[in-house]
Amino acid sequence: MSSDLEKPTETVSEIHSYDGETVKDNDSYDGAFAFVKKNQLAGAENLSESNQKRVVKKLDWHILPVLCAIYFLQFLDKSLLNYAAAMGIKKNLVGNEFANLSTIFYAAYIFGEPFVAYLLQKFPLSKILGLFIVLWGIVVACHAACKTYASLMVVRTLLGIFESSSAVSLIIISGMYYTKPQQAARMGIWSVMAGSATIVGGLLSFAFQHVHTTRFLSWQILFLFMGIITSLFGVFVAFYLPDNVTSAKFLNDDEKLVILENIRSNQTGTKSKKFKKEQIKELLFHDKLTWPYFLLTITSQIVTGAIGTFSVTITLSFGFDSYQSALLQLPVGALIIIIILTATQLVARYGHITYIMASMFVPTVIGCIVLLSTNVATHKVGNLLAMYLLYSGSSCITLIYAWISANTAGTSKKFFRSAMTMIAFSIACIIGPQLFQANSYPGYRPAKITLLVTQVACIPITFLVGYIAKRENKLRDSETEVELPENFEFLDMTDIQNKNFRYTY
Repeated sequence: MSSDLEKPTETVSEIHSYDGETVKDNDSYDGAFAFVKKNQLAGAENLSESNQKRVVKKLDWHILPVLCAIYFLQFLDKSLLNYAAAMGIKKNLVGNEFANLSTIFYAAYIFGEPFVAYLLQKFPLSKILGLFIVLWGIVVACHAACKTYASLMVVRTLLGIFESSSAVSLIIISGMYYTKPQQAARMGIWSVMAGSATIVGGLLSFAFQHVHTTRFLSWQILFLFMGIITSLFGVFVAFYLPDNVTSAKFLNDDEKLVILENIRSNQTGTKSKKFKKEQIKELLFHDKLTWPYFLLTITSQIVTGAIGTFSVTITLSFGFDSYQSALLQLPVGALIIIIILTATQLVARYGHITYIMASMFVPTVIGCIVLLSTNVATHKVGNLLAMYLLYSGSSCITLIYAWISANTAGTSKKFFRSAMTMIAFSIACIIGPQLFQANSYPGYRPAKITLLVTQVACIPITFLVGYIAKRENKLRDSETEVELPENFEFLDMTDIQNKNFRYTY
């Protein structure tokens, strides 16, 4: 970046002053720094392509299923409110109270995000994440005891705070273990759990609508069931998931070094325990990508907030009954899986994330136009198919995860950029449900117009982010090359401090 933005916490000469054997403050540096300095590879064959593939495959078997399960549960648990709409939870709610339950969840998510990001960096990541999963599972189960609007507002608030740990953790963990192209592919895999959760949620809603007891309503049993499962899984995460590459018990020292050599090219390191205020200052005031990313996330995800809470309600407005509306969520899950896998695998293989992301908004724009131009009462199948198209733009959040992970270095900066992304996502998810006001039922025309405008706006914003990244690379290419110390990739330098860093676009 340009010289007026260069505010590194340490100069290159200061970094050179370290003797390579001892470090003044180990917590200031990446957790892998001392390990890389201390250990040597057993042989050059360990860095062979075949061996790297073997170790990455081993990671995929041990780490990736856990990430998938975490994302699956967090998406399903927060979406249970949507499915409960077809199961009778709205009977005691009036006006916009149902929409407010979604709003308070994301308001709490925003409130909790900075504190959660700090705790996840400062303390062992897996233990804190496991604790939060247990807590949100308990809160999900507590939904079953709620009989009033006020009590539902309380549990939705607590759920938002505890679930704010999930996406940030998964973005950071993916960056710890995988190269940038590998991150895009793996983020695509764990992100499709949103689609899987949508399918399972629809099936659970349909199944539990047939469960009747004298003591509990069907939606109460559903919340209790999922809450117990989530809490038990949180305990598993706390004890099984490693805190860093160097603490992974399923890897021997040579395999750990292979992983660290594999991710060295990222120049984003793994994780430092020391919270650095100067990296937050850099993120907020000196990084040209920060606010365009923030704007892109809000604008693109308003549609997610809308359909995430109101997809069943919208489907009901087309003329389908409650059973049909629950089952019609199954194609949504399959569609989300197809879109996310296609987009992330294309990025992993070919790059060009700017063009691929921009293209994802086109189907959503078409869907909005169809919804605005057709009659709800007479074209229910056409409206349903148009609503399915909205999930294309919604699914771009996975590429945003991959983009910010690839373009951010420095532990505190990574955690808080991820947190800012989730804050922007939450703001969008607050705006989305509020578009569907009770007085605009069943057409919800103002909401559909807003979705059309925001999705159209996402296309130039995406190209703006890509242009900024490309321009910064050109500026660095034109500058004199800076010599950096050995293993600088693990010195917890930010992308602005490290002049060898190049942005993905």
